[in-house]
Amino acid sequence: MVKGPALLMPLVSAFLYAVAALCLKRGTERGGGAWRVGFVCNVVQALGFAPCWFLGGDLSGNGFWHAVACGACFFCGQVLTFLALSRGDVSLTTPVMGSKVLFVALIAGLSGGERLGGGVWGGAILTTLATVLLGGGHSGNGRPGVVAASFGFGFSAALAFAVTDVLVQWWAPAVGFGHFAPVMFGTVGALSVFLVPFFNGGLGGLAWGWVGAGASLLTIQAAGVAYAIIAYGSATLTNVLYNSRGIWSVVLVWAVGHWFSNRENEVGRGVMVRRLAGALLLLSAIVVATR
Repeated sequence: MVKGPALLMPLVSAFLYAVAALCLKRGTERGGGAWRVGFVCNVVQALGFAPCWFLGGDLSGNGFWHAVACGACFFCGQVLTFLALSRGDVSLTTPVMGSKVLFVALIAGLSGGERLGGGVWGGAILTTLATVLLGGGHSGNGRPGVVAASFGFGFSAALAFAVTDVLVQWWAPAVGFGHFAPVMFGTVGALSVFLVPFFNGGLGGLAWGWVGAGASLLTIQAAGVAYAIIAYGSATLTNVLYNSRGIWSVVLVWAVGHWFSNRENEVGRGVMVRRLAGALLLLSAIVVATR
């Protein structure tokens, strides 16, 4: 039987991710630039996970290098995510990244690393259909390539994060969350040095507030997802639940997007209704997967 925290953590993390995405999108638009904002977020995550070291663990054998490998995969996903958020729409990119659950299911199932019941597979399939609906229509923001960027970078990020989640599920339990997470996210922070040459613009004015808030929320939600996978041992189930971030991204953009100076709801009523229809299908996927 699935334990309560295993369900609650990814659901809360999903909401926090959607808010973080809006904050970071605003931060990049105020002159931060995708690479500089990505650097700040990665360093904040590295610092945020560092205290977990005191929870203890065992990095003997290949444990250290396994954590480093997961950090490298996560870093690739982060870079692709910030490209998607800076060049695409939050209400499109976030749902598209929901395809991660299908990638996780396929990788875990084909590798024999996880037994997948019919409910989880059904949830993964419904999630994919929901992604198609959520991504329907075209951007009305007058920026060419928004849909292509959202899909291209979004799906690529989803695959990178899927590989990360499956590897974390395989390797982290032997090490323990306390030592695995700091090394993994410390690697993410260290690799972020390679982003520095691509900096442009600054982080003046309110950008520090938006980026700081987004980076903090991103760290908290990442901790929730990582802990759920390590503690409860189901990357697929965790990601189906985490996929509700697609719902929140649409709802928040439509209802309170103006708080973040976000104008994505200008894509038109038809597109937003289509995305909400996809969100309802996504809710069905969550119910199916957790029964």
